[in-house]
Amino acid sequence: MEKIGIMGGTFDPIHIGHLLAAEEVRTKLRLDRVIFVPSGNPPFKSSTVHAKPHHRLIMCELACVDNPYFEVSDTEVRRDGVSYTVDTIKHFAQIYPHSQLFLIVGADVPTGFHKWKDFAEIIGLCEIVVTTRPGSDFQCASDYHQVEICNMDVSSSGVRSRLADGLSMRYLVHDAVSSYVYKNGLYYSEIENIRRILSTELSSQRFRHSLAVMDEAVKLGRHYHQDESVINKLRMAGLLHDCAKNMCEELSYDDIEIICNRNGIQLAEFFRERCDLAHSYAGMAYAAAFYGVTDPCVLSAIGSHTFGKPDMSFIDKAVYLADFIEPTRPQTAARNEARRLAYTDMDNALVYVLRLTIERNNARGRLVYPESLRALEYITGNKLDLTMEMEENNG
Repeated sequence: MEKIGIMGGTFDPIHIGHLLAAEEVRTKLRLDRVIFVPSGNPPFKSSTVHAKPHHRLIMCELACVDNPYFEVSDTEVRRDGVSYTVDTIKHFAQIYPHSQLFLIVGADVPTGFHKWKDFAEIIGLCEIVVTTRPGSDFQCASDYHQVEICNMDVSSSGVRSRLADGLSMRYLVHDAVSSYVYKNGLYYSEIENIRRILSTELSSQRFRHSLAVMDEAVKLGRHYHQDESVINKLRMAGLLHDCAKNMCEELSYDDIEIICNRNGIQLAEFFRERCDLAHSYAGMAYAAAFYGVTDPCVLSAIGSHTFGKPDMSFIDKAVYLADFIEPTRPQTAARNEARRLAYTDMDNALVYVLRLTIERNNARGRLVYPESLRALEYITGNKLDLTMEMEENNG
């Protein structure tokens, strides 16, 4: 008689602990095969499942492809409504009427058996296998099989947490599963997903600059004891501040103007001759339309990082200064002084960088964009000569 293991779960995602447990049970109980059954709509976890059923099914198939004793069933994924184990076991009992079925569960499951639908019918159709860790004092019912597996501290929630923190899941999941998760953007935090997309949108040098601005802005936020909500805004604005830079270098002014107008942003005629300088304003439009950013504080910081503006918020100032002082830029004496001031008094640093930019561009005979003059007027309280010639801050 063929002996078949049935291993159900959300597999969100499937990891090496699942595979190891299945292999240990298969070898110790001499099973002919183990069938993995990713749940469709589980009764107790439906609100906490992160990846959609078809993703979890494909990940199981990828994880099991190189083990000839492992199979994957889509019976629960295809089933409408809530997925109950009793229906799954009945399904396999009908398909394999002459086989001996073994339902494989973790040691945390038996305490909840009383909640399972028609559990008495389940144990009439299959045998229960409980997997435990070495040193565990768990003792299952005498009519259950208890299989000790290697002590491996890995969980689906742990894998998801690592991804949300930007950490690697290598060696915790099958390589094919890792590639699938990456390609489909599963489990990553919003900012991590944006970072992945941005890495393909920008040149490698500009992407490194964006990461450096993000890190510098966060450092400024922590230095000035900002709370985590502000830190997260700094992280997002710093990462996306140059998101439209390539676009503004490659497209015509008319194309950029259309993109901005669609998102409620009016470009000044000033930018018709230097479309690349419009990247901060176009960045607001692009961040909203393409990356789904809705936070006005983040959009404001993206829009003001090149020229500044009057009455800048802490987030505006931090991103503006981080763009100038981040460490991948050439470390000149002026930049070092700006860094010193940024970590001493942000307003003084802002005045320093604005004046420095004015003087630099004045010497080059470049036209000034009035918003920078207004920003400097506002922060110093002094009226400036609007005939001063200036261009952009630091791109």
